[in-house]
Amino acid sequence: MSDWPDISIDVEAFDDYTGCAKYNAVYTITLAELMDSGIFDWSHEDVSWADAAYDNEQYARVCAYFVERFRYREISMLPYKVWANSLHRKLVYELMPKYIPLYKRLGEDIAPLSVGDEYKKSRVIDSEYPETVLSGNSDYASMGRDEEYEVIREGNVTELSADYAERFHGVDELVLNDLECMFISLYTANINTSW
Repeated sequence: MSDWPDISIDVEAFDDYTGCAKYNAVYTITLAELMDSGIFDWSHEDVSWADAAYDNEQYARVCAYFVERFRYREISMLPYKVWANSLHRKLVYELMPKYIPLYKRLGEDIAPLSVGDEYKKSRVIDSEYPETVLSGNSDYASMGRDEEYEVIREGNVTELSADYAERFHGVDELVLNDLECMFISLYTANINTSW
């Protein structure tokens, strides 16, 4: 026999507190409870924002990301219909008008690490009679030249990559960051929520 204490877990007793039916909400109700009971579903008209989305792919992706990110978070207001209406309003009238231009830019395949490419063109006209240049009459121009050049600016790839990784936030993430207010940012301190 070992001198070590028995630290095995009685799984059945543990499931009494943490089983599928226990979501350990502190104040309101979790998104998972609403989903499991069939109350919250993106196909319901009280929360669907499909008509305001950039496209079907973006809608499906953000909905899935929303569920993954907020599944065990509590909604920030009761009753549910008030919360659902606020979520719908925020997505349709506040966030999609703000973020659709960014989704469009992503659709243009802009290289995130490109530093710059400038194309410039100019014309220089010299004249012994400056007033003719100002009047638009170029009959007396004594010398002229056209110039064209392209400047491609490249940076240090390591520096650009590090800056990109540090500062990058996907548009989907930005949308969900703006939806944080729809949830309470408080988790249970222990399983039975007693202090």
